[in-house]
Amino acid sequence: MFNTWRLQLLVQFEVLGTMHRVAEVMNVSASTVSQQLSLLERETNTVLFERAGRRVRLTLAGHEFARQVHSVLGELELIENSMNGKSSIMQGTVRVAAFASALRSIVIPAAADIREQYPSLETKMFEMEPGQSIPALDLHQTDIAIVAYFGKPTLDKRDRKLVALGSDALKIVVGQHNELAQRTSTAIDALDKQRWAMEFDSAYLSDYLKHLCRESGFAPQIGGVFASYAAMQEAVRRDLMICGLPELAILSDEGVSLLDLAPARHRNIFMVTRASQRNVKAVQAVYSAIQASAKQVLDDAAATAGDGQSGQSGQSA
Repeated sequence: MFNTWRLQLLVQFEVLGTMHRVAEVMNVSASTVSQQLSLLERETNTVLFERAGRRVRLTLAGHEFARQVHSVLGELELIENSMNGKSSIMQGTVRVAAFASALRSIVIPAAADIREQYPSLETKMFEMEPGQSIPALDLHQTDIAIVAYFGKPTLDKRDRKLVALGSDALKIVVGQHNELAQRTSTAIDALDKQRWAMEFDSAYLSDYLKHLCRESGFAPQIGGVFASYAAMQEAVRRDLMICGLPELAILSDEGVSLLDLAPARHRNIFMVTRASQRNVKAVQAVYSAIQASAKQVLDDAAATAGDGQSGQSGQSA
């Protein structure tokens, strides 16, 4: 009989890639992780790991075993959930990871509705970018992930269930004294002389904006690099730079002008859960509340965008 905890460590390693990261997530030492996975190798009588330079990685047999283990852990979760689901009381804790603007505008209002409707059900929230929240979901650290991509992501694999929540338009935000402030829309190639406020490299939004600029034949002039959308918008409000932001991320239009992109670009927002939780009452309750909250918020955003589009049609990017 395999030790379940060691199987969980193996799945953690497959996703996270290093003993050190697994140790951080599991709150144990890296040596403990290494020892336990060595025991798992002996239990399976299979070489699961190999050295590649100074790093350790899974062998082909290790990847195949991890894939099988992932399915087994999902089945165990199904069994546990079916036993817990026999209670008629809506209770427990559901962990939700979401990027900042969705957390503020969709998840937090949904959590407030859940608390009012089901006082014994707790929604625990974590602010995470998609690159963090999907691995956390796969590792059973969270139960629901809210993610956003420009285009359709490749998330429908493993034990995941994916549902589209809607989309919001990408806007160009400029200060009121900017030469573009009187416009209602702009093409990317008209922004080649502007100074941009951007997120750090590798953030999905800054990567996408740089991609759009490169497609139009120029590299954006970076005036500042920010971790906070609020600080980015303040720099724009004071006419130091411009920025591109999805509608949900725009805190206020005071002191700025919002321009539609022509052609339009939209960020697609998805909710991802593990399929092994599809019958868990608590997860389903939070799932439904988030869907209802997203429908209201994203419908409102779409209506607002439609009022200012002047007949322009949107297209997914």
